[in-house]
Amino acid sequence: MTFDNWQLGFFKLGIFAAIQFFILTGLAMWLYPGGTIHHPEYEAYDFLYNYFSDLGRTRTFDGESNMTCHLLFKTALGVSGICLILFFVALPSLFKSNGSKALIFIASFLGILSGICYIGIAYVPYNVDYWGHRTFVRTGFILFLLMSFFYTAAILSEKKYPNRYAVAFGIFVIILAVQVYIMLFGPRAYRSNEGLYLQATAQKIVVYAEILCMLYQSIGAIRVWRKKKDIEKEGGEDILDTPLG
Repeated sequence: MTFDNWQLGFFKLGIFAAIQFFILTGLAMWLYPGGTIHHPEYEAYDFLYNYFSDLGRTRTFDGESNMTCHLLFKTALGVSGICLILFFVALPSLFKSNGSKALIFIASFLGILSGICYIGIAYVPYNVDYWGHRTFVRTGFILFLLMSFFYTAAILSEKKYPNRYAVAFGIFVIILAVQVYIMLFGPRAYRSNEGLYLQATAQKIVVYAEILCMLYQSIGAIRVWRKKKDIEKEGGEDILDTPLG
């Protein structure tokens, strides 16, 4: 990767982050010894009653070592956080109009902060520091929601950036907003199995939706970057004046 195409490399990291998170957390779910908040005796990962964060615990609910899953989760989310930060470092280069520049700089700043929070979630297991872990989780989701609003607005303000990427973000914003509401105001997981089901299921939906959304946005950023470079090589107009088709 040369200095001239470092942005392309960072956008590709968005794709890598999504794929490696899906694979590593899937493997961790398969290897998880078992146990939920209300049923520590369970002997497998329950997709609807275990959080992603349960994978990052150093020990299961019944005290069994969980180091293999812990390391897989730490790697998956830690790498995702780093890749997310780098993605948002490169993102402002795709936006040229004055209105979209301001919006995307705000979005990138919020995206970088959310990436830092994701690293915090990975490296602060909630059985070791519950309050620290919860702070990173809640802050990370809220920051990502705010980032999504500004990213969507920036795309809509950039005339030649395909609006389909804004539509995808708009759908994701609705999903994430519902999850944030459930996270903050829904029934507490520790109080009932029903509350745990709602919280854990909502988290699964939004995390996989986020993976798909950022995968799609990364592909979009790569397409925009390549089109821009092609036009620059041909000595033509700036990408803002040339539709992507």
